[in-house]
Amino acid sequence: MMFATTAGSFLLVAVIVSGQETTEPELAPLDGWYNNLLHPDWGAVDTILLRKSPTSYADGVYHMAGQNRPNPFEISKIAHRGIMGLGSERGRTAFMTYYGQQVVEEIMDVQRPGCPREYENIVVPDNDPLYTPGIQMPFTRSRFDARTGQSPSNPRQQLNEITPYLDGQLMYGPARAWTDAIREFKGGRLKALDGKYTPIQESFPDINNIRLPFANPPNPRAQTTEERLQPVARFWRLGNPRGFENPFLLCFGVMWFRLHNFWADMISREHPDYSDEALFTEARKYVVAIHQKITVYDWLPRWLEILEDGSIYNITDSTSTPERPTCPYKGYNPNIHPGITHEFQTSAMRYGHTLVTPGLWRRGTPQGSGDDLRGNSALQNCNWTRTSLKVPGQVGDQVHAFRLCNGYWNSQEAVTEDIDALFRGMASTLGEREDHIMVADLAGDVFGPLEFSRRDLAALNIQRGRDHGLPDYQAVREAFDLPRLNSWQEINPTFPADVPASTVDAIANLRQMYIDKGLNGTFPDDIDLFTGGLMETTFDGPGPLFRAILVEQFCRIRDGDRFWYENLDNGLFSQADIDMINGITIFDIIKNVTNVDETQIQTDPFIHATNDICPQPQQLNIDTTINLNGQTSLIIENCTGFQTYDYFFNSEISFALTFLAVGLCIPATVGIMILLAKHRIKKMVLRKKKVAKKVKGGDPNMFDVLEWVGAKDGERNIKIRFDSQRRKIHVSDRRGKPLRMIDLRQRGDLQIRPIYVWLEDDHSQTMCSVRAEGEIDLVLKFADMDDLAEFVQRLENFLNSIGVEMNQTHMRHDIILNNAQTKEKRQKLLDKFFRIVSLQAFQGTAEDMAMEPLDQETAKQLADIKLTRTEFAEAFGLKPTSIFVRNMFLLVDSDKSGFVNFREFLDFFVVLSSQDADSKVQLIFNMYDIGQKGVLSKSDFAKMITSLLDLSDSTLDKSKVTDLISSMYRVANVREGSDMTFTDFKKIFADEEYAKTLANAKLDLDGMSGEAQSHNVKKKHGTLHSRSQTLMRNYGKSSKGKGLSNRKRGTTVRVTTKTLAYPKTRMGQLWFQFTSWVATYQLVIFWTVLYTLCLAGVFAERAFYYSVEREHAGLRRIAGYGVTITRGAASAMMFTYCPLLITMSRNLITFFRETSLHRFFPWDSMHFLHKYIAFWGLFFTMVHVVGHSINLYHISTQSSGDLNCIFREYFRAQDVLASFHYWTFTTITGLTGVILTLIVIVMYVFAMPFARRYVFNAFWTTHKFYVLLYIFNIMHGSGRLVQAPLFWLYFLPCLVIFLIDKMISVSRNKIQIGVISADLLPSDVTALVFKRPASFEYKSGQWVRIACLNLGKSEYHPFTLTSAPHEEHLSLHIRAVGPWTTNIRELYDPDRLEYKKFKLPKLFLDGPYGEGHQDWYRFQIAILVGGGIGVTPFASILKDIVHKSKIDDFRFPCKKVYFLWVTRTQKQFEWMTDIIREVENNDLKNFVDVHIFITQFKEKFDFRTTMLYICERHFQKVAGKSLFTGLSATTHFGRPQFQDILKSISNEHPSVNRVGVFSCGPPPMTNQLDRTCSDLNKIQGTIFKHHFENF
Repeated sequence: MMFATTAGSFLLVAVIVSGQETTEPELAPLDGWYNNLLHPDWGAVDTILLRKSPTSYADGVYHMAGQNRPNPFEISKIAHRGIMGLGSERGRTAFMTYYGQQVVEEIMDVQRPGCPREYENIVVPDNDPLYTPGIQMPFTRSRFDARTGQSPSNPRQQLNEITPYLDGQLMYGPARAWTDAIREFKGGRLKALDGKYTPIQESFPDINNIRLPFANPPNPRAQTTEERLQPVARFWRLGNPRGFENPFLLCFGVMWFRLHNFWADMISREHPDYSDEALFTEARKYVVAIHQKITVYDWLPRWLEILEDGSIYNITDSTSTPERPTCPYKGYNPNIHPGITHEFQTSAMRYGHTLVTPGLWRRGTPQGSGDDLRGNSALQNCNWTRTSLKVPGQVGDQVHAFRLCNGYWNSQEAVTEDIDALFRGMASTLGEREDHIMVADLAGDVFGPLEFSRRDLAALNIQRGRDHGLPDYQAVREAFDLPRLNSWQEINPTFPADVPASTVDAIANLRQMYIDKGLNGTFPDDIDLFTGGLMETTFDGPGPLFRAILVEQFCRIRDGDRFWYENLDNGLFSQADIDMINGITIFDIIKNVTNVDETQIQTDPFIHATNDICPQPQQLNIDTTINLNGQTSLIIENCTGFQTYDYFFNSEISFALTFLAVGLCIPATVGIMILLAKHRIKKMVLRKKKVAKKVKGGDPNMFDVLEWVGAKDGERNIKIRFDSQRRKIHVSDRRGKPLRMIDLRQRGDLQIRPIYVWLEDDHSQTMCSVRAEGEIDLVLKFADMDDLAEFVQRLENFLNSIGVEMNQTHMRHDIILNNAQTKEKRQKLLDKFFRIVSLQAFQGTAEDMAMEPLDQETAKQLADIKLTRTEFAEAFGLKPTSIFVRNMFLLVDSDKSGFVNFREFLDFFVVLSSQDADSKVQLIFNMYDIGQKGVLSKSDFAKMITSLLDLSDSTLDKSKVTDLISSMYRVANVREGSDMTFTDFKKIFADEEYAKTLANAKLDLDGMSGEAQSHNVKKKHGTLHSRSQTLMRNYGKSSKGKGLSNRKRGTTVRVTTKTLAYPKTRMGQLWFQFTSWVATYQLVIFWTVLYTLCLAGVFAERAFYYSVEREHAGLRRIAGYGVTITRGAASAMMFTYCPLLITMSRNLITFFRETSLHRFFPWDSMHFLHKYIAFWGLFFTMVHVVGHSINLYHISTQSSGDLNCIFREYFRAQDVLASFHYWTFTTITGLTGVILTLIVIVMYVFAMPFARRYVFNAFWTTHKFYVLLYIFNIMHGSGRLVQAPLFWLYFLPCLVIFLIDKMISVSRNKIQIGVISADLLPSDVTALVFKRPASFEYKSGQWVRIACLNLGKSEYHPFTLTSAPHEEHLSLHIRAVGPWTTNIRELYDPDRLEYKKFKLPKLFLDGPYGEGHQDWYRFQIAILVGGGIGVTPFASILKDIVHKSKIDDFRFPCKKVYFLWVTRTQKQFEWMTDIIREVENNDLKNFVDVHIFITQFKEKFDFRTTMLYICERHFQKVAGKSLFTGLSATTHFGRPQFQDILKSISNEHPSVNRVGVFSCGPPPMTNQLDRTCSDLNKIQGTIFKHHFENF
């Protein structure tokens, strides 16, 4: 057809179109849906391939078929490799071959692998000529319908990702979005590179700067990774996603692009009123129709058969047989399925692979025409274009022909250079001979992935058939109604007429291989379809099987397409249009869209006949040369070599450095913490470091100085007073409390040794050391040198006045400090001294006292040691200034030396350790019989009582002391005022009631460690522990059953106690400790175990899911069980970090503590649960991080394409390698993972006890990183790298609770409060009284958080209020047990503050929190029980109770309150004693009755306190107060028997029906009390209503 004729036809079409626009016929759907109205999904995108033959999966479901068949490489070597360079026997051209490839791209796309990837790599066998034996050629299985592959009745079915119709996807893209992306939206055109101003014949599509996702494998020609991987943006905007595979395929893509714009321009000229959409639709309609006509009626018949006489296959013949099927068009049939079959996709259509040439002859514009381009003249006149060499290492710079294997994915180079030369060349270049052989460019050098650059396409084709579960060759023949073959020779019986000898040889060799492998050598029953079908090939074309498959497929595509151009019913075209379309050929298209005309190529470019112009110089073949125009050179270049790639390349350094850096963050953070701690300690030391005051005037023998106590204890302010009269140097604190004394009195004839004074001769020269024999050195610092000089002068004068010599020496500062005899050094020596004494007294061994053998020097030091009076007092926990200590010291100091030596102390201790009550009574008698007259005067006896009261810090009116003495005289039956003999004395302290108690009493050694004191010694003496227990039992028995009365209150309540026997065996002790621990923390244990089980379940569920339910998922297949562990750990982390918010919700905890839920959940253990949950959070974080270090390694070894499949939210172009640093630092999941790891490291390191102790501010600041922790956790999951985010499911409920709790806290302003007074109480307790804010409302027993402005505004600590709601001010009692509480004590130390001049530091107040037992007043009788630290809330409750009881008009049902204080020892709560005393003083209505229970006797309750216990009985009778506490409350020794106590109270108040019991303390106590109440409630009578909370 001539150009003019074609143009006229086009104009005719344009005229017809003008009359069709208004009708708007239905257009073919882009996705294939509803093309068939009866079966809407037939022919739709992403629908399954059809099967004509039965499935043959190995397991019947999805396993690869043909597992008993030979290796595909072996089959390829025998059946598909052979002699190349043999041209087509029937003149089939390269144009026909590559047109067939673009047809494939139009109707099927099954190339995308499944997701996750399933690798069935092909192992290279031995002696393979192409590859190294043993390596594996990558092979990924095809994508399939996830709804299939579940059972033999539902085997796996692969998917076709595009429609099977010839509907223009090749030109316009597979989706509407793609079509819009390549359109210009002007004039109905496709977007051109240089706009519409470039002539159609020279135009190209626009550049792909929008990154349409074209297939973009590595370029196998390039030699570097950077060159092999090129961005997809370099391509043009075409419709075919795989259109850039090779230059020849690209030529057709450009041809169709130009044809569309040609039609759009022509229609636009005739109909300028058409819209862009109308123009585009009309042009597309005609382009698609032309493509349909050319493919089915021009290309397909020539593809199927060309006879020797040049006749082609008649597909429309009315006669059809299985061997020669035909299908004349009879119109659209909705019952015909157009889908692509497996047999067609995997084998039959691949027949064209054998026609592919290793390259292409390219031609420029010919010189001349007609006969000038035929015969020998063609070599000179056809203008054969040479190709520049681009392969390194090859001789020369040009070759004659273009090489296919080096043109993969470099298509634009040749097309841009001269696309017309390619069209001319494809029309002249003959395809390879019609046989079973594939050229090397396919069978060995076809492109591949980066790690395997050259592959064998024949082996891949065979493996693909097995992947799709195709049966063997014979079964497929039967499926297409062809007879089974009875021998291998019957595969192709046409030899030698139409079959080359190579085919016969290949069949024979293939049969022999089957025989060698033990397979069927008689019948071709187990041949792969691809191989068997190709063996049928003749010179005419494909054999009967492939011909049947091809015809059947294309006929169904045509007949099942409602929008086929010949279907008049669809309204797209009239019969005239159809006739016009049928008249258009591929030659017409080339003439109109290129610069190639009828003088340059034959009219049928699919076939090059004998007389056609420009025959190729010779058939292309590798390693051959030709002489053209006098130049001899290679015809085609060599293929570049096989290349591999390690995807972990360039990730090694970043991988190692990343984990090394993260790992080093741990010691680095620890180091920073230690440095901060050292800095803080240094600041604390400087803060402790006091400045000596310069005091003028006053007592000349009194000095205010600084004493350096030791390296550990630092400095303290002291007063030194020279006592010339008593020949002593007194050391006291600034308030006058005695600390120690240096006794310089002469003892007998012993001369007092000189006092040595070491003066500092460097630094500030303001320090000196006073050294006296047997005493701890006084290392003193003065304000200036003048004060030091004055002190030395006064000291010298004092010593001279008492006859003691003083020696002065100048020393360096460091020598003075290093050689000072400090209390710490002395104490270590004394500890060994007391142990030796115990060994001697109890006749034990060193092992008994946990002692190591002594060296000779240490033994000598111990033998020479002498105790001062201060050390003697401290050894027994007594005050050195007490009369008791003075008298005892004088008694023991038998040589009157002023010291107690080893022998004197041992003799004294033996007496105390014996069980002779008379000896002990004699000892105490002698202590106060100073004149050794054998009698005690009333004055001496009074001094003894006073000294005992002094020991217990108790005071009594003189009249009451007199009453006590009088009662004791009456007990001894001695006339009051007369002298008391030893016999009388024994009647008081060693009568029948107390003799046994006194016999088992002893003195405790404070200088000994608890471990040594409690260690067993010889049985005949018993143990220290058992003796104290005996004392407890005896005292308990003496009181049991008698009932203790409080005379002041006039009530008698039976209070009994019991003591527990401590197991003697090690196993028994361990079991006792364990059962006690379980009893104490049973609720905590229950919830902890329950939480742990739930946590384990969360981990196990995710681990199981990724191990079993997603066993074949991509990441699971890549990373193995690493992903199982990390996903389980991730969910466990969510289940740990989120509930931490609830443990931080203080207001919530406060609320629920006040409900009955506190019986079932340990709200007071939230701090423990916080740490426990955090521990598991850290554990699973470590598991997660370590697991991901392994996973990231595996991920970093995978290709980008594979990872795109797994991580679909992280799409990367195929040219971008997903290295380790990409995943770690450029993805939101990776980067936030690193940040989270660092946050966790910082938070947990600074949460260590050391950090909390020494750098609390840093702990508090870093702990606030929890906000960042949750934010980055949300971001971490939002990346959707592995799964949809789950963190919010755990986080949201906890966050809501936490935010509500936080808003409650924020609504309560933190108030800056002024401190009114600060008192330093005994037992390191600091009492703070501060202003009460006007809006501050609280209940008794609640707690607050305070921060001291001087110690950090953000460092808050919780304390229970000890003030009552009615009081004007708030008060706290803070015990110094940590750095902050110690700093508070030091901050409010009067010596440091001198608050007469300066204001007390202010506080921040936050609260109140917690619960008050406010329902006590609702019961007529209320019983309050406080245990251990649980007594603290009752401080304010007791004051509140007394206050309300005093209000006359305050009416409430309660008539009596009993307060039971259960404590190991009241010494740690001495401030509570003061509060109880305050309550007793204000309790004018006798409303409160207090009982104190001392539950544990340490060795301090020994000989001296036994005397006190005896006096206690008499003291209570006379004074109504406890000798120990000074309280009216009765003190008991042992655990309370709650059942007896409650019964006694019930009997005391018979008219009361309901008694309220309120307890606070350790769980064993509250649980025992709760059981007691339950047991008593079962008995008819008083109901005990128990309310409790635990600490």
